[in-house]
Amino acid sequence: MPDQSNTLDNFLCNVRDIIREIEEKSVSGDYIYRGEPEHHEESPYYGKICSSLYRQYARIEADEFDIEIIQEEILAEAEGYSHETDDPLEILTQLQHYGGKTNLIDFTTDHLIALFFACDRSDSLKEDGRLILFKRSEDRKDLILIPRNPRNRVIAQKSVFVQHPAGFLSPEDVEIITIPARLKQPLLIYLRKYHGISTESIYNDLHGFIINQRFHESAYLEFHRGLTAQLKADEAETSEGKQAAYEKAVVHYSRALKLKPDLPDALIHRAVAYFELRDFSPALADFSKMIELDPDNADTYVIRGDAYLGKGDFNLAMKDYQKAIELNPDDAKAYIYRGVAYLEQENPNSALADFNKAIELNPDDADAYIIRGVAYLEQGDFNLALADFDNTIELNPDNANVYFIRGDAYFGIGDFERAIENYNRAIELNPKDAEAYYNLGLVWMQRQNWQEGKLNLTVAKILKADIVSKFHNTYESIADFEQQNDIDLPEDIATMLTASGTFQ
Repeated sequence: MPDQSNTLDNFLCNVRDIIREIEEKSVSGDYIYRGEPEHHEESPYYGKICSSLYRQYARIEADEFDIEIIQEEILAEAEGYSHETDDPLEILTQLQHYGGKTNLIDFTTDHLIALFFACDRSDSLKEDGRLILFKRSEDRKDLILIPRNPRNRVIAQKSVFVQHPAGFLSPEDVEIITIPARLKQPLLIYLRKYHGISTESIYNDLHGFIINQRFHESAYLEFHRGLTAQLKADEAETSEGKQAAYEKAVVHYSRALKLKPDLPDALIHRAVAYFELRDFSPALADFSKMIELDPDNADTYVIRGDAYLGKGDFNLAMKDYQKAIELNPDDAKAYIYRGVAYLEQENPNSALADFNKAIELNPDDADAYIIRGVAYLEQGDFNLALADFDNTIELNPDNANVYFIRGDAYFGIGDFERAIENYNRAIELNPKDAEAYYNLGLVWMQRQNWQEGKLNLTVAKILKADIVSKFHNTYESIADFEQQNDIDLPEDIATMLTASGTFQ
C-alpha cells in the first residue's frame, strides 16, 4: 500500500502542474483558449482545430471545397428565420450554440472554462483531451470575432470565436497542452468545487439543459437508485439481504459516475457501500479520490481511517485519524474513532485519553460514554464502567446495546439480579438480539435455574445458529465452565452446549 501522503501530493502536483503550465504559457502573451475532450484522430482532419462546418464537409467531400461560400449559403437561408437580429455574427453564434454547423470555432477567454471542455463528456473519459492556446496578435485580429450582444450561454462561457477562411487552424498556429485521461474526472470535480464551473453553469439556458438532460437525468436517476438500495441495505435484517442491497447500490453509483463524472456524492456513497461490504480496496480508492479532491475534509480522513483499520493497516489508519484531528481538533468523533483503534490494538490507556477528550468536547454524546465504559471494562474497572453506562442510558434510554453491555458488567462483578434486569431490557428493545438471550441463559445457569437457562439458550440458537461457538471461545470445556463457576450442569444442558447440530 503506497503512503497516502505521497498519493495526495502526487495528485495535487498533477493538477497544479497542468494549471501552472497553462498560466505560464499565458503570461507570454494575450491568449484565448479552447478545450477538446479528444484529439479527433480520424482522417482527414487529425490534428487540426476545425469548425463544425469544416468537419462535416471534410468527412463527406473528397474534393476541395470553399468553406466560406458554404457558410454564406447557410447564413442567407438562416436570415429568413431570424426575427430578433440581422447581425450575421449574432445569427451564426445562435446557430453554433443550437447545434448548427458554422465556420466558427469556439474559444473562451477563461483557461479554466477551456479546461472544463477538455475534460467534459462521459464518453471520452478514456481518451486524452487537449487544451489549445491561440495567441492574439495584430495579424490575427480579423480572425477573432466577439459578439456585440451575447446571449446567456455566451456570457457564461466567456465565448469568443475564431473564423478562419480555411475552416481550421493548424497545430502550428496554436500551442497545445495534453490533458491525461486519468485526470479528467478529478479535474471536473475540482473545477466544480473550487471554481463553480460545471455543466449547470456552462450550459445555463434551457437549450443547454435539453442537450445535457439525457446525461443529467440518467446520472441522477442512477444515483437515487443507489441511495434507495443503500437504504434497503441499512434496513435489511439478514446479512445476505444487506450484501445484495449494497452490491446493487455500488452498481448504480458506478453507473451514475460514468454518466456524470463530476458527481462527488456518488463517489462518497459508493465508498461507504464498498466499506459496508468489507471490500476495503475499492473503498479506499474512492475515499482517497475524495481526499485528493478535497484534502481539508476531516470527515473523509476519519472514514478512510476506518477502512484502513478494517483492512488491518493500523499505521495508516492512525495517520488518517491524526490528520482528521489536525484539521479539526474540536471534532469529538475523530477522537472516538482513534480511541476505538487503540482499543483494537489493546492499548486501553491511549484509548481512554481519546475518549476523555471526546467527552470533554461533547459531554452530551452518549456513544462516547458507552465506548469509554467498554475501555474501563477491559481494564477491569467495573465501577467507572458502570458509571459511564449509566450516563449513556440517561442520555439515550432506548439504546439496547448499552443495556446489554451493562448487563455484562454486572455479570462480571457477580450481581446476577441486575445482569438479568439489563439483559431483559436489552431484549425488550431488540427482541432479535441472540447475544442477549445467550448471556441471559448463562446468568440463569449461574443461578442454577436450568429451565430458564435452557429456554434462553434455545432462543439464542434459533436466532443465530452458531451462537454456541461463543461458549467454546470463552471456556475450554464444560468441565472448565463448571469449575470456574462452581456448579454442576445437568446432563441435558451440557449436551446442549457441546452439540454441533440442533439442541437436544
